[in-house]
Amino acid sequence: MSSLKTQIDKATDCTLTDDNWQFILDVCDTISKDPEKNSKDAISFIRSRLSTRDANTLFRTLSLIVAIAENCGSRLQQEIASTSFLQESVLSKLSDKKVHKQVKVRITEVIAHLNKTFKNDPSLRPIQDALQTVRTKYPQYCKGAPSKPAKTAIPGKVKEQEEQELERALQLSVQEYEREQSVRKINIKNEVADMPHESRESVLKDRLEPMTIANVKKVRALYDLISYEPDELSFKKGDIIIVVESVYRDWWRGALPNGKVGIFPLNYVTPVVSKTPEEAAREASVEERLLKVEQLKIDELLALISSDPLTLDEDRVTDLYNDVLPLRPSLAKAIEKYGTRRDELTVLHDRTSKATYFYDSLIDKAVHHSGEFRASDSLPYPSGGRLVEPPALQQQLTSSGFGNQGVDNHFNR
Repeated sequence: MSSLKTQIDKATDCTLTDDNWQFILDVCDTISKDPEKNSKDAISFIRSRLSTRDANTLFRTLSLIVAIAENCGSRLQQEIASTSFLQESVLSKLSDKKVHKQVKVRITEVIAHLNKTFKNDPSLRPIQDALQTVRTKYPQYCKGAPSKPAKTAIPGKVKEQEEQELERALQLSVQEYEREQSVRKINIKNEVADMPHESRESVLKDRLEPMTIANVKKVRALYDLISYEPDELSFKKGDIIIVVESVYRDWWRGALPNGKVGIFPLNYVTPVVSKTPEEAAREASVEERLLKVEQLKIDELLALISSDPLTLDEDRVTDLYNDVLPLRPSLAKAIEKYGTRRDELTVLHDRTSKATYFYDSLIDKAVHHSGEFRASDSLPYPSGGRLVEPPALQQQLTSSGFGNQGVDNHFNR
């Protein structure tokens, strides 16, 4: 049995209840070593996995198809987009009554995803035909995005209630923060982990379960939305949107990490659930281990690989490689997390800089106008005993011919 078949069987094993990305990446690496040969072999092995009716195996195989299509080059994409593979191994599942409905929905999603991935290559046209077949013959399995709701104004009572809920939530947040601080001080003094506010926090969470502007800070997009309306926000499935305010009954205003702001329909998003203290602690522990412990192994492995091949300790390299390889999903997750956070902070920095610049310019203008007003308000006093004639009187001419000359003659008498 070839190593590629073993890896594909492992990545699509029926006992897996979720995608194991380490197994999937192993398959991608093996195919990429020799795309010309391994692409055909991989599709052949995948065909055999698709011949089963086991839902878990089919789900894992479909995820594997998406991964290798995006990571293993054009040769494998041509194999996937072949009419024989699409018709015999993929589309045939949609007419099989013994295949679970959710598997069929997943098949249509994968075909739509592959169509987006292959759209710039005319040689991969069969995937477009497959998508058209799905939409024509099996529309019941096409899980499209819902229609956008109407922009209905929020009634005054509802708006007032939302503001009250938001104010109440802010007050509770402040109270909770103060309780956390007091408990932390007690813990430091007594060295006892006594957290009585956690039960109240869970009760508060249950009470604020409905999706309202008061308790939702971030949402995740469930579908792609491309809008040409100037006030609407365009986003992709999976994007995180920071909630700003409610605008209409079923529309909120939000901001993407790249700084774009606009309104979005609520039926396109789902709330992002905050991590519990235990989950946050576990995540921090994993990240700390990656930085302090596993990084040493990575550095050692890189140093060994860069050393003289004649003195290379192959057993040590193999051990380190096997230890480091499982870290790839955790590293990818951490990179994505802090990459998103960096984008958010960059946008926040830009907004703060613009606001500061605008504020400084307003202050400078105010100071400048204030100086001009004071200068115009202080008039010079006449010096000596000579009478200074008003400019208006010097230039005024009357209808009787009494002008500047007449005034001079009058004062010279």
